[in-house]
Formats: sequence, structure tokens, C-alpha cells
Amino acid sequence: MFGEKHPLIKFRLIFFYITVISVFTLLFVRYWYLQVLKGDYYYTASRENTLRELPLISKRGEIFALSGEKIATYKPAFNIMLDRNRFNRKEIKKIAKFLKIDEKELRKRIKKYSGIPRYIPIAVKENVSLEFLSYFESRKSDYPELFVDIEPLRFYPYKDLLAHVLGYIGEPTVEELKKIGEYTFIGKAGIEKEYDEILRGKNGLKRLIVDSGNRLKEEKIVRKAVDGKNLTLSIILPLQQLIKEELKNYKGCVIVNNVNTGVIYALYSNPSFDPNVFSSRFERKKWKDLKIAKGNPLLNRAIRGRYSPGSIFKIVVALSALEKGISPKITYFCPGYFKYKNLEFKCWFEPGHGKLNMIGGITHSCNVYFYNLGLKVGIEGIDKTCSQIELCEKTGIDIPGEKKGLLPTPEWKRMATGQPWYPGDTVNLSIGQGYLLVTPIEVARFMSFIANGGKLITPHFLMKPERGFPVKDLKINPYYINVLKKAMRRVVTTGTAVKLSFLNIKVAGKTGTAQTISGGEGKENNSWFSGFAPFENPQICVTVIAERGGHSTDIAVPVAGKVFEFYSKNRELFK
Repeated sequence: MFGEKHPLIKFRLIFFYITVISVFTLLFVRYWYLQVLKGDYYYTASRENTLRELPLISKRGEIFALSGEKIATYKPAFNIMLDRNRFNRKEIKKIAKFLKIDEKELRKRIKKYSGIPRYIPIAVKENVSLEFLSYFESRKSDYPELFVDIEPLRFYPYKDLLAHVLGYIGEPTVEELKKIGEYTFIGKAGIEKEYDEILRGKNGLKRLIVDSGNRLKEEKIVRKAVDGKNLTLSIILPLQQLIKEELKNYKGCVIVNNVNTGVIYALYSNPSFDPNVFSSRFERKKWKDLKIAKGNPLLNRAIRGRYSPGSIFKIVVALSALEKGISPKITYFCPGYFKYKNLEFKCWFEPGHGKLNMIGGITHSCNVYFYNLGLKVGIEGIDKTCSQIELCEKTGIDIPGEKKGLLPTPEWKRMATGQPWYPGDTVNLSIGQGYLLVTPIEVARFMSFIANGGKLITPHFLMKPERGFPVKDLKINPYYINVLKKAMRRVVTTGTAVKLSFLNIKVAGKTGTAQTISGGEGKENNSWFSGFAPFENPQICVTVIAERGGHSTDIAVPVAGKVFEFYSKNRELFK
């Protein structure tokens, strides 16, 4: 036998020691790697096997009409949530069948949230019925990656009646998510978007501990949710409903506002849509259907519709003439047409109106009178007045997405068409035709400006919480305002809006029949009216446009008459 000092024995001992030391060294290094370098990762992973952190969704503030009715509220919705830390993609077909969702659709829904951290559960089926909830609860132990969460779902009880005022909410974009710092539905249009920060509130956080069978063991509130604040708007629901009924057969809009404060009592754009569709995460087909629907129901015509104002613009031309020093007593003769060099322009009244001054020209909406007056004022004078009263500029209404009209100038025409400005362009502009485009809300603000004596007031809906809205006093000569008011009262008593003279309230206003881009006669014209009441102490302004509604007396004037009648019988609602 060999002794310990034998070379063979010594080699074997050294090899043994090296092997043992190497093994323990590897174990130590591995232990150090797992416990030190990867300790936080595996600690988190072990927690996520049994721990879920869920956002406590704050309740979005409710929105109320002027008299206290809820016009935007919420209802509880049961959503099926997916815990992606437990989710195995191999099970997706099984899960889709269980949830009664198409497999491709489920994949899309999961992919949609790929940019959101995995620890945040995602909704894969929302607003489920109690029947489906019962079915789910009976088998949920077979699907540990799924669970139920209750969410306050935005709900608009009046559906399409207030869609263009309230707007809707939706999921945030990546950019919006970075800005708000948490995943929650936000305002995407209308009042919901304008006052989103007030309405939204702040989400909280709750921590759930469940066992391997997905059974809840413990729940703890880490951070309480802070609910959003409520809003009160100036909307009068019965008036809004009346307008919807009166306008139902025509594309167009009606705006009713206070001439002295700017608050809007009603704004309805037809056709409309149901904003509840947008409260869903997965109703994409309905969204797409709305975008291509006949009549473009997503278009808020009151703030984004741009139209030729027609004869309503004659009030602007008259104001421009007065400010230039042209006497309202100056007369022009109307034989039914107007000739300028080799061009002939017709009056809407073929027999002619005869000799008229400014009051008569406005009363009977005589084209020939304003052809002459417009040329006398000149394009520079008309444009100057339009700029002064901020026509064709955004009004600042508290609904996002407002467009401004188009005020044509010689410079604009040269840039847009490469052609100079001709006197014939001024002739067309003088009766509100040609290149000129305005929005209905711009017309409403201008007519309120006349009614209140020369103040440009920002139209708005918000009543509570209070917020200041700009008011500009343009210091217009009271004499000029009185001439225009007197003329617009005559429009109702003996002129083109004589149908309104039978109401039990004194109305003043101006009619307008504007040709559409396609031209044509009769029903191809847009029907306009904008006016105010009571004449002695103006309080409300009513602005109506009905696309292809024919003459102003066909649609716009009767609709306005219904609104003025409602006001005269229900004045207490407007306080």
C-alpha cells in the first residue's frame, strides 16, 4: 500500500480539494448572483405569483344641466381582467373560448396594451352581464390569470341630445399617457375634453393577495382614489329637446345664448350620435361606422361648420357703412337688378323694391341696395369692420375643436387663386356670398354684440365652478347700434321674418338665404336666421341654420319662432 506522501495519493488529494473548492466556489458565485445581482427581480417575481396591484379608478366628476339634471354620470361595469404575469400564451385559445371572444380579437386586445407595464392587469372583456358574471364565477378557478374588477363606466343618459356639447371620453394615447402619468380614460371632445383635469380626479391603488387557485386572501388599500369634481352647465334640457325635434329632418344647428353674459342655453347639431359608444374600449366597428355615417354625425356644425352667411352679412356691411360716415338716410333705387359695367347682378325680388334707405334695405333684405352700399364702402372698409368685430375668428367657446371662418381680402385672393380682387367680388361679398365663410357660433356672437350694445362676449357653457370669460367693449357709437336694431325689428314687423311678428314677445333679427357651393335654386339654399328678444331689453339670441332648407322663411324662421315662444313661456328656466 502507498503512503500519503506517495505521488499518486498526493495527486488524488489535491484533485479532491480542488474539486470541492471549485464546487463550493461555483455555488457561492451562483448564490451571490441570485441573491445580490438578481435578488430584486426574483423577489418581485415571487411576490407577483400571489400579489396583484390594481389601480383604484377614480370616479369621473358628474356633469349637470342648469336645473340640476345629471347629463353625464356613471354606472358600475363588471370587467374581466387578465393578469399578464400569470398569462401563458399557449392558453389563449382556451381562454378565448371561455370568454366567448374570437381568438384573433383577444390577441388584438392583449397586443393593444403591450406598451403598459406587465404588472398592470388589462381588461379583455368589459361591461359583462350578470348572467355572464355568474357563468364566469362558476369556473374562475380553472383560469387563475383571469379575475373580475368593477369599474365606474361613463354614462350619458340623454345619448345623442347633448353629444356635441358634452363630447366623450376614451383611452389615452401614448403621448397623453406620458402627460397625465397614469392609465385612465380622459376627455376626447367637448366639455369632457375642455375640463378634463377638473373632471378626471386621481386614481388610487389597492393590493390583492390571492392563492394558487385565484382565491382572494387579503385586500389592502395602498392609496385612496380622489374623485373628480362636478360641473354645472347652462344647458336647459327641455329647450334642447325642442330644438332636436324641430330640426330633425335637416342637417344644421341651433344655438341659443344669453346676449349679456355669453352663456349658452342650447346648442344642437344635427345629425348627432350616441357618445356612450366611446365609453367602450372595444367597440371599434361602431366608431368606424360613425366616421363614415351619412350626414357626418361627428361634425359639430355649430363650431366647425363653415357656411356663406347670405343676407345676415348685410348687417355687417351696414355697420361698416355707418362707421365710414355714410348716412343711413342715403337711398338707392332697386329695379330688380344691378348693373356694373358689363355685369348684371340680380335682386332676390325680381320686380324690384324701388327706392330704399338703410332701414328699408335691411327690412326687405334688398340685394341691390347692398350692392351699391358695398361698393361705396369698399372691400377695405368691409374687411376692417370684420376684423374689428372679430368675425371669421375663433370665439373662444369652451368646446375644443372650433374652426374659424374665412374672411376674403385682396391679399388672400391673390395668394389663393393668383387673381386680383375685382369690384364684382365686392358686390358678391356685400350680400354674404362669394368667398366669405362663417361658423354659426361666430354669427351668434356677432348678433349678441348688436343686441347688447357693442360688447364681444365669449360664448360658454360652464356655470360651476366659476371661471372668467373674456369680454371686449368695442365702444361702438350707440347711434349706429340703434339704427341696426331698429332695422332688425322692422325685419320682423314688416319684412322677411314677418312670421315672427305674431309671437307674444318682440323679436328683432335678420334672415339669410345662402347659396351652397353646388349652387342651384330652392332647396339647394341654406336657410339662416339670427335674432334676439325681447327687443326693448334683449336677453337671448337664437341662431339657426338648416342646410338645403330653402328660403329662410321655410325652415330657419319657424324654428327660431318655436324657440322664442318657449322662452316667452318659460322665462324662469333661464335664470
